[in-house]
Amino acid sequence: MKSWKIYVTFFKKLYDEHYTVDSSLNLNNFTFVKVNEEYEIELNNTVEYDILFEHDFSIYNADLQRKGYHENSVLYHLYKNNTYKQYDYIGFIEYDHVLTNGFCEIIQNTIDKTKEELIFSFQTFNFSQLWDQGILMNPYRPEKQEGNLRSKWNCIKVILDDYNIFFDTRYTLKDLAQKNCFPICHAVLMPSSIFEKIMKFHIFIIESEKVERYHRFNWRSNAGLMERYFAVELALEKATIVDSIQLEHREMPIRVVKPEWKEMSLWKKLRYRLLEKI
Repeated sequence: MKSWKIYVTFFKKLYDEHYTVDSSLNLNNFTFVKVNEEYEIELNNTVEYDILFEHDFSIYNADLQRKGYHENSVLYHLYKNNTYKQYDYIGFIEYDHVLTNGFCEIIQNTIDKTKEELIFSFQTFNFSQLWDQGILMNPYRPEKQEGNLRSKWNCIKVILDDYNIFFDTRYTLKDLAQKNCFPICHAVLMPSSIFEKIMKFHIFIIESEKVERYHRFNWRSNAGLMERYFAVELALEKATIVDSIQLEHREMPIRVVKPEWKEMSLWKKLRYRLLEKI
């Protein structure tokens, strides 16, 4: 029987009903990673969660959460500490993802019966949904977040160029567009060997601090851009992507305590003031 582990990123609370909805639930397949030192943990639960505090990793970089890398910080530390090597498959979801009934049983049966490598995408975009957002990584206008989707600075084009340079490949946008399943929100389960491969590139981008130059008014910009790097990395793998299990991403009322590290540009502030008067 193949081993698998899903790491659930949370910063404050966990919700029992997100997991107990699965009648086949096996909590041995989940570790809940507490991140973000600005929040105290608040648990009053009946489920016995296996909780790992991110700061307990032997190799630990506290700046990643402070800089807004969020889930990517968990990926970074699992890779740097070789934690993923214990399992055949490794995956991730966020605290507000809700399992489906039979989730654990389906995952176990599928990976045990399938000889080929699989990537489970629990939340998915097609190519158009990524491309048409028009999220820009324009080095000449780094504060401009969105624009002409056909711009050469569309972040998907920039990410593909970075990927090709790093891996010495020649993928085109046409190649990428044919991959019509892109895992988003870090909601994915993959072979540990694939995680090891793509994280070499993912870590390189994080440590280069490249994404930190863009959209500094948006406190989620680093996480959002790295989420798209992750989606492209996975889509370009030759493994079969399984998207038959889509998890609800249930929004909970969350207040950002200290978003001020990402100050708005003067234009954004003016724009927001004008909108308030309409």
